[in-house]
Amino acid sequence: MNLKYAVAATIAIVIIVGILISVVLWSMNSTAGRGAGRPEGRFLQSFCVNAGNMSSMLIAIENGISCFRTDISLEPGEISFVSNTSNRGAQYLGILDYATLGVRIDNGTCVSMCNWTINDWNASIENALSSYPEVHTWEIWNEPLVSLFENGYENGSALNYFNMIRSASMIIKSRYPNDTVVCFGGAQLYPLNQVQLEYSFYRQVWGYGASKYCDAVSLHSYTQPYYNLSQITFYNVTMRQVDNFTLNLYENMTKKPIWITETGIPSNNWTVGVNYSEQKQASFLTQDFYFFTSYPFVKRIYWFHLADSYSQLDNFGLLNHSVKPKPSWNAFLYFSKNETPPNATV
Repeated sequence: MNLKYAVAATIAIVIIVGILISVVLWSMNSTAGRGAGRPEGRFLQSFCVNAGNMSSMLIAIENGISCFRTDISLEPGEISFVSNTSNRGAQYLGILDYATLGVRIDNGTCVSMCNWTINDWNASIENALSSYPEVHTWEIWNEPLVSLFENGYENGSALNYFNMIRSASMIIKSRYPNDTVVCFGGAQLYPLNQVQLEYSFYRQVWGYGASKYCDAVSLHSYTQPYYNLSQITFYNVTMRQVDNFTLNLYENMTKKPIWITETGIPSNNWTVGVNYSEQKQASFLTQDFYFFTSYPFVKRIYWFHLADSYSQLDNFGLLNHSVKPKPSWNAFLYFSKNETPPNATV
């Protein structure tokens, strides 16, 4: 069975769950070697973080980290924040999404600017380009198929999302031809029920001709409840094999550079039945980054997140809510400085 057939079979199994399991098991074993073995010498990837807090970003910049990802809004405070940090060396991947449009979501419900149109979208792109002259790398929406982020014209339609990509890219490239446009907004690598839904959606988007308007594609990699890529997910298949399978699906479909724009695990035990810890978070980061650096087509890896908030449920940061380093901070710095982390056997 060749890889092309495996991809086709993966889509067909949306209806027949039993076939899904057998095809995935076969494909994981047949493609498990792809990407194995990190290239010697310098990493081919850039190591970045999702961030939006001034004090934590200044610490990151002082330590040589300059690559950040954040939502782009047209609020004066955010415009000033990005300008100030850019002047200090920050380089942004700016997410063009509901925040750019001025949509307001409270308690999971859209409460204002909820019926925006493609014309509103186009106007928001023009405004973002004018307001953020420092930003030249743009991501088209964040997680388009997550219901929390679906509103207005972005309603789960593959055609509508393609139209948003096309118009945004044309507007951006007409002003800044060398700007980078990143598509898909973070298609999930796991779990498999989400993968089968999203891969079918993005195949439609790609079929409409998105390749002409995308310089790279964005994937998200979350493994909860697993904190070790060698852990078994089902039928003796490891988390590493699951990620390998899905990563190769998107690489074979798009043939574009892949950016992992969110990946991470928390450092505390708020997930029932999972014994997370700061040390396990650091160990996971090392495994996770080595895994992605073994794929030459993966070009950027963004950890989520730079710093914890004061929320009990937000402990994904490399820094705690007092902006003090966790073990994962030091692990991240090894990669950003192209050094080998201690205990790097994965």
